[in-house]
Amino acid sequence: MVNPNEDTEFNDALRAHGILPPKPPSRPPSPDIPHITHADAVRAIASTADADQLGNLLEGDNIDSDDERMFEDYRRRRIAEMRAEEKRGRFGSLEPLAREDFVREVTEGSKLNADGKVEPEEAPGSDDDKLKGTGVVVFLFKDSIPLSQHLRPLLAQLAAAHPETKFLSIPATMCIPNYPDKNVPTLLIYRNGDMVGNLIAGAGMNGLKTTVRELEALLIRYSAIAQPSAALRSAARGNDSDSDLDSDGGDVGTVNARSGGIRSGGGLGTASGGGRAAKRGQDSDDDSDFDL
Repeated sequence: MVNPNEDTEFNDALRAHGILPPKPPSRPPSPDIPHITHADAVRAIASTADADQLGNLLEGDNIDSDDERMFEDYRRRRIAEMRAEEKRGRFGSLEPLAREDFVREVTEGSKLNADGKVEPEEAPGSDDDKLKGTGVVVFLFKDSIPLSQHLRPLLAQLAAAHPETKFLSIPATMCIPNYPDKNVPTLLIYRNGDMVGNLIAGAGMNGLKTTVRELEALLIRYSAIAQPSAALRSAARGNDSDSDLDSDGGDVGTVNARSGGIRSGGGLGTASGGGRAAKRGQDSDDDSDFDL
């Protein structure tokens, strides 16, 4: 009796004449299981380890020269990443400013990147150009004015949440002699050597109801900071009511669009939300010109 499943020449002849059905297709070979080399395993370990862990691996007794080179290479990378992160977070608090240090700390300081170097010029108006250098926020205040008292802790909290931005404070009349109380508080915003905005007498804010998240959103509009702080978002979610957030300086809100324009009163100049440099105001109030 003929076995149709046998692989013989006779069965092939029967299939050729249609007596036996065609052979079923053969099963494709199983894919090869990838082989993980020792170097692959070492690289997987090194790529996920931090600098301290890599240092411990380098102190091992059974490490060969190839593994040592790989661990040392990744360790240098981790240290470089840590140093770059430290440079990005080189501020972190609201610091006092002396009038004689204004140009060095504000105008010139806003030109420096995280490495302390002046970046090359980019095409005007590009997204990279808006965030070149360092954002600097100067708080002109007077303690007897309630809005000054309200904004100070909010700015201090923003300084801690955005250590890559420099936050400075100076009494208004010490910065600008005879600066009128009606313009206080004022926020001067610098980026890459230019004053890109000035917020006079709380322009664009919500008065004594201004929250830290509203102020953060306003500073993002003027490129003083790049993006919202995750820490502030978490703090806002962790509180039950707006009143609790206000007391802690951690509320979230939106900027009042109608009051978002920057007034030109007081001679400090104006700046649009995305403008590069502020223009000197045309107000006739000569005793409040911004003249450092």
